[in-house]
Amino acid sequence: MSTAPLTSTGLAYRVQGDPDGFPVIALHGTPGSRFSGTPSRDALHALGLRVVTYDRPGYGDTPPVEDRSVRALAADLEQVLDAAGIEGPVGVLAGSSGTASALAFALAHPGRVGAIALVWPIAPRADEPGSPGMGEREWVVGMEEQQRAIHALALQNPVFMREQLEVHLGPEGGAAGIVTDMVQVQEPWDLDLAAVAGPVDIWWGTDSAVSPAGHAVWLSDHLTGAQVTEHRQEEHNWHVRRLVDVFALLGERLGATPRSAEELAAVAAMDVGGGGCGGPGAGGCACGSGGCGA
Repeated sequence: MSTAPLTSTGLAYRVQGDPDGFPVIALHGTPGSRFSGTPSRDALHALGLRVVTYDRPGYGDTPPVEDRSVRALAADLEQVLDAAGIEGPVGVLAGSSGTASALAFALAHPGRVGAIALVWPIAPRADEPGSPGMGEREWVVGMEEQQRAIHALALQNPVFMREQLEVHLGPEGGAAGIVTDMVQVQEPWDLDLAAVAGPVDIWWGTDSAVSPAGHAVWLSDHLTGAQVTEHRQEEHNWHVRRLVDVFALLGERLGATPRSAEELAAVAAMDVGGGGCGGPGAGGCACGSGGCGA
C-alpha cells in the first residue's frame, strides 16, 4: 500500500526541494513516475525551488483511468497543486508525453502558470487533413522504427499491447500508463496553442529518435514566443547537467536570481552518481525524455 500523499481522486504526488522556494510542478514522460525527471532534492533546494511531481494515471501508485480528452488532463494538475497547498503562479515542466497535459493546464488555468518548460516534447498529430497538428508522415520523421511500431500498435490493439508490456514489465511496471500515453498523443488535442500565455522554453535533443527534433520545431512554431535550446542526447551526463539548467531557467522565469555557470556546475555536481531514475538519492533521470531509453 502506498504511503505517498494522494489527491481526492487517487493521484500519488511528491513535494521536494525548498519549502519556501518558487513552486514548480513537473510531469514525467513515458515511462516515469513521481521519482523521475527532476534533479536531486539537494539540487532543487540549492536552486530555491519547491517541486511537486506526481504519478500520472497508470504509473506508480496512481491507478489507471479510462481514456480522456487532452483538455480533461488539466484537472489532474489542478488537483495535485490544490492538494499540495500551492495557489500562486507556478512553473510547469513536462517531459515528452507530459506535454499535452502541461499545455492543457496552461490554457485552462492561465492565472496559475508563470512559465513553461518542455523537455524533448511530443507534438500533436493531425487526425485528418487540415486539423491542427503534424501530418501523419511528418509526425514519425526521425523516429526510430521500434517507436513507430509501438505507436501504431497502441492505436490498433491497445489491449494486446498492455498485456505484452505487463509480461515484460510486471503488473506494477506502468503498462497501463504507457499505452494511455501512446494513444493520447496521437488523438486530437483540441488546444489553441497560440493562446498559451507566459514564456515557454523548449529543450530538445538534436539526435533523439524517441522524441524527434521535428516535434520541438513544430511546437516552437505554434507556441507564441517560444525559446528553443538544443543539445545532443549523447552529451555526457546531459540528463543531470541539462536538467539543472532546465530547472534553473524555469526558476529565473518565476523570479529566482539567475545563477552563474560556476554555480550551476556546482549544483549539477550534487547529482552525479545519484540514485538515477526513481533512486533514493536523486530523481535525476529524465525518463521519457530519452534519458532512460524510454
